[in-house]
Amino acid sequence: MTMITVYHGIATALRQTGPQDGPAVLAIHGFAADMSVWMLAEPALRTDCALTLVDLPGHGASEPQLPPDGLDGFGLHLAAILDAMAPRPVWLMAHSFGAAVALRAASLRPENVAGLVLIAPAGLGAAVDRGFLNAICNPADADAMRETLGRMVARPAMITPAMAKGVFAQMQDPARASALRAVAAILTDLDTRLEPHLAQLGALPIHIIRGTKDAIITPDPVLPAAWPQAQVHLIAGAGHLPQLEAAGPTLAKIRTILGLS
Repeated sequence: MTMITVYHGIATALRQTGPQDGPAVLAIHGFAADMSVWMLAEPALRTDCALTLVDLPGHGASEPQLPPDGLDGFGLHLAAILDAMAPRPVWLMAHSFGAAVALRAASLRPENVAGLVLIAPAGLGAAVDRGFLNAICNPADADAMRETLGRMVARPAMITPAMAKGVFAQMQDPARASALRAVAAILTDLDTRLEPHLAQLGALPIHIIRGTKDAIITPDPVLPAAWPQAQVHLIAGAGHLPQLEAAGPTLAKIRTILGLS
């Protein structure tokens, strides 16, 4: 069941599921998305994990208000959720912009983080396609939104009209549209904001999962020098949403990382 909890003054949607004695996992979606991006991951993990799904501020069922101070504010907001889950160490499983938020939160609360699973991460050296961001923020109609969202996957037919209508509806709400445009602006400067904090995370288990056909964030083979133990896992033929378009191999890899198989 989804519940609303206030963190740092922002009403935030959360859903918790799975056995509480399993590994704790906090799942964080990307830009203009919500916890539904984990629709296939949730049933695959909740049998063994204490899984928490969150809608970031400005997204999904959370309040359209954004935290102040850009990425730092998002990191503090997520850190507050980690504080509520403490002292248990939590795996952060995060996609795209959510991966940047997870990295910032982990740098603020490394003692509360068991490890990081970063899927198609933003903020690690490869730019987010600005044409894509502009098209998301300024759609002509639901059909145009569907075409834009189709760029995220190797097989655009996966994006249904219902998915496109949902994202388009967000952009028709003035408060949510304003929030998402502000997040899009944050996305253009993530590397600069994250770089000073990455060295703090080198001791954590870090796993990066990328689709080989990602057209939104081109896979970058170079990782921060401060992460000598980090591992990269490539999902052949997948685009920017491997947890949906190549769920089998992606979720099998995540289960292995978490020690479930």
